[in-house]
Amino acid sequence: MARLAHRLDERPPEQNQHSAHQPEPHEERRQEDDVSGDVRGNHYDERVPDALPTPDANYTSGDDYVVEFLGYRFSFGATDFEGRVVAAAVKLGVVSSPELDEDAVADLVMLAANGVIDAPASRLGRYLVRNWEQLSLVREESLVYWLRKLIFRGAWLDHQVKRGALEVVWDDSDDEFAYQHPGGGRPLLELAPVPSWHALQFKQ
Repeated sequence: MARLAHRLDERPPEQNQHSAHQPEPHEERRQEDDVSGDVRGNHYDERVPDALPTPDANYTSGDDYVVEFLGYRFSFGATDFEGRVVAAAVKLGVVSSPELDEDAVADLVMLAANGVIDAPASRLGRYLVRNWEQLSLVREESLVYWLRKLIFRGAWLDHQVKRGALEVVWDDSDDEFAYQHPGGGRPLLELAPVPSWHALQFKQ
């Protein structure tokens, strides 16, 4: 079983001796981060009925990877975790498509889980290691931090839908699916923007 960083805002191991500073999650407008990235108590109470994490508040799809922090314990099966890592890499612009070979997926999983790629097995992995000084930190945002944050964010949202605390709706204004509280009585859940690595995107 692999265990990720105890806190998503901890600094991951260094890649090629280059430090990847973890930004503090205090910026204004990170409302969604408060509930699904760092799960701060003041916003958490507004989003779901539990004042504190309870056993049914924990997402699980297996026991290959575990994320633990702030009283939560999310456990992932290998296939689920791999899919979420790849989706996060696409969302951040690290890769343009989720169509990756097994070695590339393995390298991304290693980066997300360990914060470092020890022995890259793919072209993508070698690209990440070779260019880590530029890729690790973009505009004060850490790639490892955001891979982990999006993995947790997606699982948190999916689990809230399963629990009935949120529902998936189509947002015409953004032309994509979004989340809202059941019955539409409250506004759509505001998802904080994510940083972009598109300028440094790996060419598949």
